[in-house]
Order: sequence, then structure tokens, then C-alpha cells
Amino acid sequence: MSHYFSAHPDVTSEPFTFKVEVFNQTYQFHSDHGVFSKDHLDFASRLLIESVVLKPTDEVLDLGTGIGVIGLLLEAQFKAKFTLVDINERALELARLNQKPFKSKATVLKSDGLSALKNQRFHHIITNPPIRIGKQKLYEILETATTHLYPGGSLWVVMHKKHGVESLIHFMEKNHRVEPVIRKKGFRVLKIQNAN
Repeated sequence: MSHYFSAHPDVTSEPFTFKVEVFNQTYQFHSDHGVFSKDHLDFASRLLIESVVLKPTDEVLDLGTGIGVIGLLLEAQFKAKFTLVDINERALELARLNQKPFKSKATVLKSDGLSALKNQRFHHIITNPPIRIGKQKLYEILETATTHLYPGGSLWVVMHKKHGVESLIHFMEKNHRVEPVIRKKGFRVLKIQNAN
């Protein structure tokens, strides 16, 4: 069985495009089989995009970028400095292809979680996380993400209540400040900051 968080999706490639309307603009994305939310902007990602506010001087990580939708749309809107990472090589090829019409200056990297980022830090880390990797691995990635924040920086996470958002809040509140930003259709966007 193929999963979008595999490094090498084992489904046949059949490239196509789809359109996204957000921020009163229409954007087109290249996509393919074997990537997350391959033919539309899913509700959770849209909610996340519409919740985040950035400054042009911010350094921002789109963690688990897939084909680049979240990062490229936010870069276009706020002109911040973006890094896009994912483990899925097919998705990363598409993210690079999708950069062109945006004239994006984002750095696109292959990374299992944050493993390729070493000591790099960000003002904001934004993620619609891969729930299916399991709670332990997911919490490990999100906890690691907080160590890559500048002081005062924020980790933005969107998650549905049936996927355990309340458990995530309880876990992260042990060492971090967790601010629920918005709740809609069972999804919650969380803004998580280091306590010190």
C-alpha cells in the first residue's frame, strides 16, 4: 500500500493540474498520484492557511509540504522567507515545479521530519501533520519542531478532534504554551510556543 509520507510512492505517475482559490486569487498546481490531498486544497490546510499571519521578515518552515501548496500560497501572500520540506520525493519534484509560476524563492529540501535542518531555526513552523505515522512519531516530530524555533517563535498545527487534538494539546501543554486559534468543523488550529 502506498502512502503519501513514503519517500518513494509505489503508485503509477499520472501528472495533472488543479486550481485553488484563496486570498481572492486563483492558483494552479501540478500534482500526481502518491501525494497528500493530490487534487484539491483540503479543508484543514485551507483553515491553516487562513489562520496564519506572517511578516515579510519572517523565516518560515512548511513541515511536510507535499506539493508545496501551504508554503507557496503563504509565501505569495506574505512575502516571507520559506523553506519547504517533505520525505516524499515525488511531492518535492512537484513542489519545485509549482514554484515556477509563483516565482518562489523558497528552499525545497528532502527531510524526514526535521532531520535535514540541523540547527536551523525559524520564526514560524507550519504543518498539517501526517496523522497516520502514529501518535508517538507525530509527537516526536512536533516536539523536535519546537527546538527549531527562534525565541518567541510559533509552531502552527491543524488537527481534527477525531485524530486526537485534545491529547496533543495536553501533551504539548506540559512544556509549551498552546493557544487554540480557531475551531471549525471538528478541526482546530493551534499556535504552540516555547514556555521560556
